Amino acid sequence: MSENNKTTRNRREHITGFIYVTLLFVIATAVCCICISHYSGNRKSVARKEFAIAKMGRIHQFQSVQGEQMTVIDSIYNKIKAFNPEVQASYEENDIKYYLNEIKSLQTQYGYDKRYKVFYQVAGFYNMWFADRKELWSKTQNINSFRKNLEDCEIGLQKKKEELKTKK
Repeated sequence: MSENNKTTRNRREHITGFIYVTLLFVIATAVCCICISHYSGNRKSVARKEFAIAKMGRIHQFQSVQGEQMTVIDSIYNKIKAFNPEVQASYEENDIKYYLNEIKSLQTQYGYDKRYKVFYQVAGFYNMWFADRKELWSKTQNINSFRKNLEDCEIGLQKKKEELKTKK
């Protein structure tokens, strides 16, 4: 009887141990699944998705503004290239300055996004180019005026030399 009792007890302990191990495994698995689904789940991925969508929206907005402004920038380039201060058309100069200021203002409108700084820099570059073209024209006119004055002086000097030779 003692052998039968030992086998029953061993068998019973074996079944009880198996049930405990199975219960612990099921409980541990359930706790791990709950933790994984609760902490790494939808909140972070939803926030990341919303951030990515907002970022894509800002990129699309920048591209649309860039596309609109490229025609303005191209027209300013052509106007500055064709600008002739000799014509005395102040409306052309005012038009160029207006569009340059309009492009500069884009950076202040969208100051939160550093990509818009490119419009400010382009406007600054075109403004310097425009000022340089006007200054170059002014200096060229001064040089031409000085050359003409020099020629007039040389002609006057030649006349005076001839007068002096004829009086001698």
